[in-house]
Amino acid sequence: MLSYQFREGVHIAFNESDVVITTPYATRLNSIQQSLHIDRPTDALKILLRDLLDRGVSREQHLELLGQLEGFYTKGLLSVELVGLEGAAISLNPVKSLLRRKNAPGGDYRVRFSRFVNVQPLVDGLEITSPLSSATVRLKDQRLFPILMQLVLACDEATLKEALPIDLRSHYADIISLLLSSDIAGVCDGQGVADIDQEAVEAGWTTEDLAFHCHTREQMIDVCRYQAIPTSNNTNQLPAKHQRIILSTAALPSPSRINHNLSFFQVVRERKTIRRYQEQPVTAAVLSDFLWHSMHIREEILCDPGLSRAYPGLLRPVASAGALHSIELYLCINRCIGLQSGFYHYDSCNHSLGKLRDLGEPCLQMLDLAAASTCRAPQVASVSPGLGQRPDVLVVMSARYGRNASLHQQTGLSYALILKDVGSIYQQLYLVATALGLAPCGLSFGSSELFEQASGLSSRLECSVGEFMIGNPLSTDGYGLRAGSDLRP
Repeated sequence: MLSYQFREGVHIAFNESDVVITTPYATRLNSIQQSLHIDRPTDALKILLRDLLDRGVSREQHLELLGQLEGFYTKGLLSVELVGLEGAAISLNPVKSLLRRKNAPGGDYRVRFSRFVNVQPLVDGLEITSPLSSATVRLKDQRLFPILMQLVLACDEATLKEALPIDLRSHYADIISLLLSSDIAGVCDGQGVADIDQEAVEAGWTTEDLAFHCHTREQMIDVCRYQAIPTSNNTNQLPAKHQRIILSTAALPSPSRINHNLSFFQVVRERKTIRRYQEQPVTAAVLSDFLWHSMHIREEILCDPGLSRAYPGLLRPVASAGALHSIELYLCINRCIGLQSGFYHYDSCNHSLGKLRDLGEPCLQMLDLAAASTCRAPQVASVSPGLGQRPDVLVVMSARYGRNASLHQQTGLSYALILKDVGSIYQQLYLVATALGLAPCGLSFGSSELFEQASGLSSRLECSVGEFMIGNPLSTDGYGLRAGSDLRP
């Protein structure tokens, strides 16, 4: 028999003339949990509400209020549990504010798990969910664990029944309904694709991308899912300005004035990726301009000064969510007139480079990886595999994740906002490099392991999230500017 009970996070206030049901759901922008008001409830409805709070009910116990019970179910307010001879066997726990009941279809059919499911072991069983699911399913009875193997592939009714314990086989239809209603399993087509996966499979979504997208772009959130995560708004642990222990400091020349005859729209029009370099390397003066106009700190500010979560922020030429600016620049300098080769951190406050190490093996491998990545660009026939050039300078963007997490851990948006910052920095680097007449190229791939070896930092504390390379352009090849073109100041 199925038992219904208000899920965790539901609270009820009984007033003289109405009842207020507080749900566990809120929007991203408003953490206040949404409420449901019932005016002048009957005595029978009050009894139902108290039973749903305390001990749970079956559908048969309140047939006269079946419509109300179904309404609570579809609003994602009820947990459903099936009990066998050995206690609780399987439960459905909604995580979204809309839940559709689905029953086993008639005739011959096959069901299978969504290919995007995730199984997590917990103290009281195995929890199954997916980015597309509106509820999680928890297997509490270990005798049900074998159905996991059956549902990996398209499974017919007879096979699934055989995998169930004898005392639960009579509840086969209820178990199928829980699996289908949660959207962790679906009915298969002729190719064995579950109906709930059809559109995502046709679009080519991967499990990792779909999970990341759904988690960071949902408007309605389940507040209870985040309350279990310990949070802290202590941004003092990660100050706005970042200092590194360095071997030596390399002062950069003062930034020069950019050519005022070069219009912003000309820079935008001419912005392009250039992957081939001339023998003459970039100079420290040009590199100084490049870093200054891209990432120097203009000002340190106090963000949200009127709130308890007030934290130090930064203003740079490039945008950052909440002015957090958790992205730092590290430079693999392969060759640069006026600077020694090596691995440096850009001090965006003092506009200087702090040398961390010589150009050792991890740095050389990063340069080789960058050169190899440029050969994979489908639009550049002139750069053949094996002929990619090491850039003069490889810029590695790293993120101090904890700085974003101190503000966004509860919303789950930390990494998504970091990647948005990376995209903003990419465009800034492109535009500044174009204005300086450099050959810019943003890379789609890099190695966290190599950055960790080169920097000596744990990737859990500071991780590489983007790479960008520059040099002096060789010539016009259809996708690059001429060396010494009118874009050079």
